Amino acid sequence: MVTVRLNIKNMKKLIIYSFISLFIVASCRKSDNERIPEITKIPFPLLKKDATGDATISAQTPDAFVGKFSVGIFATSGEKPAKYDVVIRKNEDNKTAKVFKTDVTTFPTDLSVTGVQLRELFGATVVLGDKFDIGVDITTTSGQKFQAFPLVGVAFGTNVVVPAGSAPTIRFESICKFTAAEYAGNFKVLEDDWNDYVKGSVIPVTVVNDHQLSIISPVSGAPIIIDVDVNTNVTSMAKQAYGDYKAAGIDPTWTYGMVSVESVPGASNFVAPCTLILSVKIKYTVAAGNFGEFDLVLQKQ
Repeated sequence: MVTVRLNIKNMKKLIIYSFISLFIVASCRKSDNERIPEITKIPFPLLKKDATGDATISAQTPDAFVGKFSVGIFATSGEKPAKYDVVIRKNEDNKTAKVFKTDVTTFPTDLSVTGVQLRELFGATVVLGDKFDIGVDITTTSGQKFQAFPLVGVAFGTNVVVPAGSAPTIRFESICKFTAAEYAGNFKVLEDDWNDYVKGSVIPVTVVNDHQLSIISPVSGAPIIIDVDVNTNVTSMAKQAYGDYKAAGIDPTWTYGMVSVESVPGASNFVAPCTLILSVKIKYTVAAGNFGEFDLVLQKQ
């Protein structure tokens, strides 16, 4: 069920079809107030992202973006539109709205949009923070037209309680997206509060898989695994052996035995893919206790 909230001061009213029933919330009857206009019926669009396409646009490689989506009608048993025209606006500015595809008459219709098409459509390379909203302009069988991003007035989807799993518009946004392969190579040590790595020195970072990286322990020579949440860009480190300074011949006076490392929650745990920074806050632990928490920050050369 979809509900349209009527506002007496707004002279353009819309009813959205529901596959069950139709409800209108109003404070009075037409017979009580002659200013209420006739009701206009429109077939409400259903736009959905396709999970097989890119959910976001990588700011590092925007031309590689391929977003997939479908254009359909929410109430398939209701009146069909004469056509939908697919439109895209940039950065929430209706003045930028461009027609992407005209005369969609089959529902649902599967479409895709690429980073190259967005660049050509708006005349500029997609950059970090750009937002692209996709909607449809509706032409009804009676010839009336309703815009998704009008220059004057409100869009037809305004004040509509939209059905779960659908919306009159969808958005693709340009973000700094983590790609593991970009983190393979030599990294400069920007900060190591524990002081095992010399500030300004260069160490290798290896890709384990699409969500894990590794560095080499300067004590044992074993890989230390760093996890990356690819959805949030947050790093973490499960508890793992780091090495024994005495056994490694680094410090003959070391009496604490094996050191373990693990991350602790905090703002220092992140990757910044646009600048290729890798940061993690590490706790250094031995059997007798721990030595505290120390930041390790690296940046690719």
